[in-house]
Amino acid sequence: MTRPLVLSALGLILSSGSAALAQDAPSFPCLNPPTLGPTFPGDTLLSDQQSFNCFAWQEFIAVTWPQAGGDPGVYGDPGGGPTVFETFMTSAELMPPADYVAPPEAAEGVRQLARTAKLDGNFNPGTDINEATPATAWLADRDGNLVWYEILVNDAEADYIIGNQLFKAASQRAMVEDGGRIDLPMGVFNGSSGAAEFKAAWLSVTDPDDPRWTRYLTADAQFCSGTGGDQVCTTGTVALVGLHILHKTSSQPSWTWSTFDHVDNSPDQAQVDAGTLDREYRFYRESGCVEMPLPDGCVAFDHATTTSCLPNVSPAYALKDFQGGVVDPGSACQPYPIQVTRQFSLPSTNENPIVATNAAAQAMIAAANPDSVFQYYQLVNVLWADSPVDENAGATAPMAPLSEIAFRPALNAFKVSNPMLETYAQDVSCVECHSGATIKGGGGVDGVPSYASDYSFIFGMAQQ
Repeated sequence: MTRPLVLSALGLILSSGSAALAQDAPSFPCLNPPTLGPTFPGDTLLSDQQSFNCFAWQEFIAVTWPQAGGDPGVYGDPGGGPTVFETFMTSAELMPPADYVAPPEAAEGVRQLARTAKLDGNFNPGTDINEATPATAWLADRDGNLVWYEILVNDAEADYIIGNQLFKAASQRAMVEDGGRIDLPMGVFNGSSGAAEFKAAWLSVTDPDDPRWTRYLTADAQFCSGTGGDQVCTTGTVALVGLHILHKTSSQPSWTWSTFDHVDNSPDQAQVDAGTLDREYRFYRESGCVEMPLPDGCVAFDHATTTSCLPNVSPAYALKDFQGGVVDPGSACQPYPIQVTRQFSLPSTNENPIVATNAAAQAMIAAANPDSVFQYYQLVNVLWADSPVDENAGATAPMAPLSEIAFRPALNAFKVSNPMLETYAQDVSCVECHSGATIKGGGGVDGVPSYASDYSFIFGMAQQ
């Protein structure tokens, strides 16, 4: 055989092998498959569940891309430094009180965490230890390690709020009473990003050298408690266990609502019921959970007398005695393991092929970087509207609640929630809460009308 023929034959063999590998890799069940790169999509021209699932993965990849840049071969390297979303402005920085004193400055790339609450903008040790509804409900993993929450906004949203001085309650009210409205910028296909909010759940890690954490995005963190110049902080490591991505686009003025978690977090309740657990989960023990009586001196929730081993039951008591952002080891009221299950299994239907979409995205990431932590994250679901309503297009500023019409998955049929961010309220979809968001004081005792704040709770956090 001549040299050219040998090379041709070899090329045929190699291309056939590559084709076989490509055929073995899961394919994306959508017309807009995500790619590995740092570009955050402003919008999508497609309008079906499959497309929004892939759109959500493109968003996730872009905001978890290394802030320092790099090619797909370094995407998700363990310990690879801060990601893009970690560089965004937090709600605490965006909505400071007039007498705000920043916590002690942390080194670059260190998360500054001061809350175990997703909604409330103030951290009050001992009384404001709460996650998304019900209030005063913290979350801890199988070893009693606390989950911390932070809310961040992208540059487009931060610029809008700062440029209009909407970190001040008076400016919010003046805007809507002078004929304006809270109308965050919308993303454009192949153009500007539009406003986006990110709600992250970070788990405290006490053994960061354990190999299990090479499956998670981890970060150095500074935990603070107290106020003003009296703040006391300690340092530690955290692992990302949940992430909401809320994104306002031209085709979705009522926003898209995507949520991700980690495959090792918690099992489906259906798996528990069937006895088919396939791994050890961080937030669930198949055996060994023991109910305990309330420690003396702890403030009980809902008249509880013991802790519970049932899944998704809010804590029996409040935490207190915070020192440097952590519960004093000498306190009787320590965090204890909370059993968590996913109430609604990940969809796997032709209409909503979340499971297949995750498999394709995880395979794509692993093929580019076998060590990438992001191959272990998964899309939980995406909420979007098939007949979206832009309520800011009217003649007057809209009042809350805003529209909950035509959302998919249908609100009355399937709930979109994240076990790490809505642990105790998984039967409520995101927009069912956010539709009621108002400007600071809206509908409250100060007589401020319930002017809507474009589905965002950020404005209600204004402290000035």
